[in-house]
Amino acid sequence: MSINKKLYWECDGKVFYNKWKALKHSEAANKPIYFNFFDDAFSRYDWTKEPLESWNEILKRRALQLREKYDYIRLFYSGGVDSQTMLETFVSNNIPIDEILIYRGSASTDNMDEEPADDEVRLVAIPYLESIKGKLGATKITILETGASWLTENLTEDYFYEESTFAIRLWCERHLYRRDPSLRFPADKGLLHCDLRGGDKPKVFLENGQYYMAMYDSSRIWDIGDEYLENFYLSPEMPEVHAKQCHMVKNFFQLKYPHQKSIKEYFNVFDTEKLEVINKICRVPRYREFNLGKGKTGVLSNKQIIIQERARVHNPKLYELWMSFLKNEGKINPERFNNGNIEDDFVGILSKKYSLG
Repeated sequence: MSINKKLYWECDGKVFYNKWKALKHSEAANKPIYFNFFDDAFSRYDWTKEPLESWNEILKRRALQLREKYDYIRLFYSGGVDSQTMLETFVSNNIPIDEILIYRGSASTDNMDEEPADDEVRLVAIPYLESIKGKLGATKITILETGASWLTENLTEDYFYEESTFAIRLWCERHLYRRDPSLRFPADKGLLHCDLRGGDKPKVFLENGQYYMAMYDSSRIWDIGDEYLENFYLSPEMPEVHAKQCHMVKNFFQLKYPHQKSIKEYFNVFDTEKLEVINKICRVPRYREFNLGKGKTGVLSNKQIIIQERARVHNPKLYELWMSFLKNEGKINPERFNNGNIEDDFVGILSKKYSLG
């Protein structure tokens, strides 16, 4: 079974890989929804004990585990700290990568160099790969692009319901494979392969003086049900990767802020200043420092704000499709969304919590 088939919603004894369907069933059955975060493996792991190995030792062991498991590794690289740390783990330990894929997307232009939301790729990811090309050997470099013309022609309202997403930007595996069927070539050749992504940073909670690890479903909504996706930091096959980074964060706050009552604000993915505190604990620096600026909570992340505003001006047809979807869902089912507003994203469902001791 695919790793991400072990990540799902459950309601009334039924398993769902789509949040819209889970919500619909929950309302019909009048039963709550439960988010399964690799519970079978994670419930058997002792999260109270910090792994004794160093962070770099654990990262290396994770890369070797993946290399031994898969015939073909396609590593998704964006230039952000998660994928930078993952890529550098392979490169610095001379562990081969079969392919590095950079994804570029825009809802307003077919020229990605004109898309400011893509600047991290243009100014960080591509230059970094150029700087280390002598270390990559036979690694294939793929740049996959989805511009405004393709999106306008192919994107329908069904897209948003298929992937439990609100973004005007292809990102989920099945849509990328639909966009470019040649991505399936390892499977077509009978190779066991994975699309390796750098998710995710730890989510640590402080409640009544006790530290816990848990994950909101909204943090993993891109992954659920994907056939080939493998997350570097989150895996039921090696829970100690996530455990180590959770303990590193816990240790930092216990030492730096021993009287802290809450650390919730440090895990808001749209507060780039506070999130950088977490990045420095368990990620290597970017090749070049780069920041798209602060976004705001919900569907409108910093990149999505840029994409949305440019689509409104340069691609009104696609923008109106997106706005129609948002307004319709927000009117029919306001209770599904934070503050009754679809632009504030789904009400999150928290996984089982695990004490960090």
